[in-house]
Amino acid sequence: MPRLPLLTLLAAVAAAGCQRHASTPTPGASSAPGAAPTEPPSPSLSPGSTVTPKTEAPSEARVLSSAFSAAARALRPSVVRIDVEIDHPHAAERDEEDDELAPFFRHFFGQGMPEQTPGPQRGTGSGVVMDARGDIVTNRHVVSDASKLKVILNDGREFTAKTLGTDAETDVAVIRLDKPPADLVAARLGDSEKLDVGEWVLAVGSPLGLDQTVTAGIVSGLGKVGRHVQMSGGRVRHYIQTDAKINPGNSGGPLVNLSAEVVGINTLINTGPGGAYGFAIPINQVRKVAASLLKEGRVRYAYLGVLVGDIEGLDPNKKAQLPGVDHGVYVSQVTPGGPAAKAGLHAGDVITDIDGKKVSSAADVGAIVGKLSPGDHVRITVQRDGKDKTLTATLGSRGTTR
Repeated sequence: MPRLPLLTLLAAVAAAGCQRHASTPTPGASSAPGAAPTEPPSPSLSPGSTVTPKTEAPSEARVLSSAFSAAARALRPSVVRIDVEIDHPHAAERDEEDDELAPFFRHFFGQGMPEQTPGPQRGTGSGVVMDARGDIVTNRHVVSDASKLKVILNDGREFTAKTLGTDAETDVAVIRLDKPPADLVAARLGDSEKLDVGEWVLAVGSPLGLDQTVTAGIVSGLGKVGRHVQMSGGRVRHYIQTDAKINPGNSGGPLVNLSAEVVGINTLINTGPGGAYGFAIPINQVRKVAASLLKEGRVRYAYLGVLVGDIEGLDPNKKAQLPGVDHGVYVSQVTPGGPAAKAGLHAGDVITDIDGKKVSSAADVGAIVGKLSPGDHVRITVQRDGKDKTLTATLGSRGTTR
């Protein structure tokens, strides 16, 4: 069912009895002595013309509208437009992953992804100011392979910038202004773990080549990404889904709650016959990645060393060998010498819990391990030969610099 625009919903509320009609003059009528004065006709109308009644918005609607305006106003100085230029000769140097993802990003982002045309390629995205040093977080696919970066503040001032680090796993990048102004305002970051489905959020950015634009919607989903949704990074498997309108050029811009806190970084749109939904990378994950990029120029990920699959995807013969298994993921391969192998995991095991957290899908394993750090110890419960067994693994390190 299509979502009605906010103004339409508020008008419906007003029409349902929450409105107050002002007195309306009727042609030829005069006010009785002592009666309330009638509202004068619009100057554009001829004398005696009937005008539409004036209504009063419900107090709840005025409060909500004020909250939208206040949040948008608070974030305005911290949201930037990023114009990207890529020299055409450098296109040949793009890695295989970029070649595979380029059509995908162009399909979803249009102007947010440079076109393969003769001469320099140009694109537009958005970003969020992180600190007074001029560090700005955005999407990797916005700035990947950029030869020139131009950052435009909401007041029109323009600055050159350079890329400090990018992470292909999360599609997060950090750039820095070459000469940051003294009055740069950093965005307030929230806690994406505290978000609730149904909570109002705003998407801010520079869509379709426009200057800073704000759209409103709700958090329409939280959790795992299904197989039908292709995300923009290898490790973005948990997401914030929103029906706030996100368009090409919004990439890298903030998703904001009504406390004017950034709770996510907008990254892509999933379209279908029934409409479109936007997805944002949770700010807690972005914050962790950005800190690693600023410190080391790369991100080190915890590494377990197993290849797992969902039980429902197994062939009937393998399922028959797992009596009594009601949840978990099937271990199809263990990396020799890796953390899982050293802990005693075997191919054919079913992982049911990690550190007391129930595992129902392969995405759960990636999400749980992804929040940990190299060197952390994890307790892994597996079912083997119909019996539960708890093993302890010390996570290894896998770095990414792309």
